[in-house]
Amino acid sequence: MRQRLIEKAKLLPEPESYFRGREIGGGFRLPSSLLLYWHDYPHERTIISTRHMLILPAVPMEYLVSGNRIALEPGRALLVKPYLRRSVPEGRERHDRLIVSFEAEEGQPYLPAEPLMEANDAAFAAAERLVDAYLDGDTLRSMFELVLLLRELSAGQLPRRDAPLSPPVKAVLNRINQELTRQLSIKLLAEGSGLSASHLRRKFREELGIALGDYLAERRLNAARRLLEETDEPVGRIAAACGYDSIYSFSRFFRKRTGVAPSFWRKSGGR
Repeated sequence: MRQRLIEKAKLLPEPESYFRGREIGGGFRLPSSLLLYWHDYPHERTIISTRHMLILPAVPMEYLVSGNRIALEPGRALLVKPYLRRSVPEGRERHDRLIVSFEAEEGQPYLPAEPLMEANDAAFAAAERLVDAYLDGDTLRSMFELVLLLRELSAGQLPRRDAPLSPPVKAVLNRINQELTRQLSIKLLAEGSGLSASHLRRKFREELGIALGDYLAERRLNAARRLLEETDEPVGRIAAACGYDSIYSFSRFFRKRTGVAPSFWRKSGGR
């Protein structure tokens, strides 16, 4: 054993109990479905993702998240949570950025509470180790490095400028995401939020910058795209999973939004 390790090990305190050690608690779960990629172009079309999106910019750029403009500078990081609208308006020649896309249960201790963060040297070191592990194909190490990166970024969280979502809007978002297979009307969503339909429509647009009906449609479209690309489920089952009572109404909706039939989207791999 190395002498340095021996010296540090001797500093360890005597255990209070030999039958119970330290725990993270809180139902800790590692991130899953990790995807890293590099983008150097804007993305003006609005996207609603079901995943967490961590963005680390190499040049200054602007992100539009749920109607709020965020100036993103090198040395900072932005975490866009699932189901929020985002786009990157064109305004520069380059939009170079590292994107870390992943899934994680809400409330995990490594997820920062604020979207915008300063990245310190330790965070950049963790980001580099994450990229190395991902390039090596070491998925388990990549997941742990992502947790360490998010923890370092959490130390540099910047105060939120935009107001947090109100309880009624949060409740509606949760219901949409949990009950996507149901035919959720705005009237039904309003009843569960404690607001009238007109009040809910107005509040939803004010806080998220998108009409409630458009959000619901985009959310269903994203779910349908993912199921078509990642599964072999019949189109009829995908229609039901996205809240449509028939394959015909679903196909009309999908073609109207994408310009192609669901079957063609699947064959082309989403391109």
